[in-house]
Amino acid sequence: MRLRVLHLITRLPVGGAERLLVDVVRSLDRERFESLVCCIQDKGPLADELEAGGVPVFCLERMRSKRFDFGAVGAIARLLKEQRIDVLHSHLYHANLYGRLAAWRAGVPAVATVHNTYTRVKLHRSLLNRLLTGPSTRVVAVSEDVRRDLIRHDRIPAERIMVIHNGIDTGRVRSSLSREAARARLGIPADAIAVGCVARLEEQKGHRFLLEALNLLGEPRFLAVIAGDGRLRGELERRAAELGVAGRAMFLGTRSDVADILRALDLYAMPSLWEGLSIAMLEAMAAGLPIVISDVSGVAQVIGDDEFGMKVPVGDPAALAKAIRLLADDPRRRAALGAAARERVEARFSVGAMAAQLARLYEDVSSRRP
Repeated sequence: MRLRVLHLITRLPVGGAERLLVDVVRSLDRERFESLVCCIQDKGPLADELEAGGVPVFCLERMRSKRFDFGAVGAIARLLKEQRIDVLHSHLYHANLYGRLAAWRAGVPAVATVHNTYTRVKLHRSLLNRLLTGPSTRVVAVSEDVRRDLIRHDRIPAERIMVIHNGIDTGRVRSSLSREAARARLGIPADAIAVGCVARLEEQKGHRFLLEALNLLGEPRFLAVIAGDGRLRGELERRAAELGVAGRAMFLGTRSDVADILRALDLYAMPSLWEGLSIAMLEAMAAGLPIVISDVSGVAQVIGDDEFGMKVPVGDPAALAKAIRLLADDPRRRAALGAAARERVEARFSVGAMAAQLARLYEDVSSRRP
């Protein structure tokens, strides 16, 4: 008999955690697991991919204000009972909060994935996370640093936390275009050094440091290719104009052709202020790109001692510019780091390996029904 697993998230825009959920659902053995998906707010574009593949996606249209939505807990609990769910798997803070409350109310075991380290410790969140991690709940940390934060700040018992690294479908970053064709589609000159970043335009991702590094680099050959959208887009475009780099900073918005964009790049920059284990970074590595990243948490763990990319201090545009220039002026090193990065992801961070670990966890927690 197949286990019925409900995957819960706030919504499904194009983003790292959201893409991870889709990949997990697609990769689970359908002879052992039946997957359903629930969005607490609205669906978003990634829901279309799931529904096209025959996966039911429920939309609750809840969480419409900043106040706690008690009705959302009841709606999720009813869905768990109506759909005879065996395990609830939630992603990101709000889904983890509402999901665990609903799972407790419905008597369903829960798995909650935490994707980021803590930048600021909020007492009420720590208390809630501690209280909601009961005997029938397991917490997945996407990196060792996330796990340490959960133990240190939330005081969650170590035996209830399991580290499962994010994994990606490496086939998704394979482009059918030549490098020249991919660059031509984006209007990137043949002699430019195209530095890419694929991420939501939010504070966490540190795009302003990339723009400041572009200004410090000065030379017109350096071009920033920024894919993604978010609340800071207008602010970042104004900042680019203030710095005099608007003509060298391409804001592409949300894109579905990420593989083709990665194909057009010379290197990848990720100046995040904090991270758990970035899906976008793993995709860039799988595409064979050398990467320059902030020395933060799980991101830095993947890189090691600059074996697969270069680490720079957080919030340091001068160091970022220096690393970009070093790689730009050394094509052989770029090629070597890119090849090593691809091998690293294929060996350690595949979606298949992640799904296999989650499958074992689902079977374990399903036997602990409260």
